Amino acid sequence: MDSTMWLYIALGIFVLGLIIAIVGVVMLISGIKEPVKKMKGSANNLKERVDKLNLEVTTLSHTANELKEDVQVKSEKVGTLVDAAKGTLNSVVDLNATVRSITGDITTRVDRDKRNIAEVNQYSNTAIGLVDMIKNRKLPNKSNSTYSPTNMPDVKEY
Repeated sequence: MDSTMWLYIALGIFVLGLIIAIVGVVMLISGIKEPVKKMKGSANNLKERVDKLNLEVTTLSHTANELKEDVQVKSEKVGTLVDAAKGTLNSVVDLNATVRSITGDITTRVDRDKRNIAEVNQYSNTAIGLVDMIKNRKLPNKSNSTYSPTNMPDVKEY
């Protein structure tokens, strides 16, 4: 056998190997098509889920920001209400102190000035007399009654 023959045999083996390799690659590619389609479908499904998760995260973030703003506004309103309540309490305490001071001052003045007591009594008697006179006018069976005020008694000043 000469070398040309060996060359043809080698070429034939090479071509046969090449054909077997090409057939193997074609079979591999055709066998991989189905799993690749499944992987592509899974990837699309995963992408859709990720998009939905991103949308939900965006919605939750927006809702959380709204809640944060709402809590902040309500916190400010509660703070204002607490400040107003403190101010009201301070006003009531101040008013109570003022009333006590005025009452104490009036008590002290009345105790010091007995003439004022007599005047108050006279004014009270006059007011009672006026009320009685008005009652008598309303009653038809009584005739013209007149009012005569009582004189102020002499009181010694202390």
